[in-house]
Amino acid sequence: MNTENTTPRAEATSSGMKRITADFSPEAYDVLTETSKRLSISKAESLRKALGLIDFVTRQQKEGWTLILEKGDKRKEIVTL
Repeated sequence: MNTENTTPRAEATSSGMKRITADFSPEAYDVLTETSKRLSISKAESLRKALGLIDFVTRQQKEGWTLILEKGDKRKEIVTL
């Protein structure tokens, strides 16, 4: 998934929220669309959740925590995002 081709532009809305416009590769847009459908949420909400998850994980990693995925007796350590 190539996200290198993003050019965000931010602007304020009347509600105080910030609006951003970004260009996505077709692959990245497909991932966003499928994730939104899977979670039954909007693309904007998917992006907010993704940002929140990245923020949480990187803060925890900065404090020395590691991210481990477990499935039955199998484990994977996520070294970096």
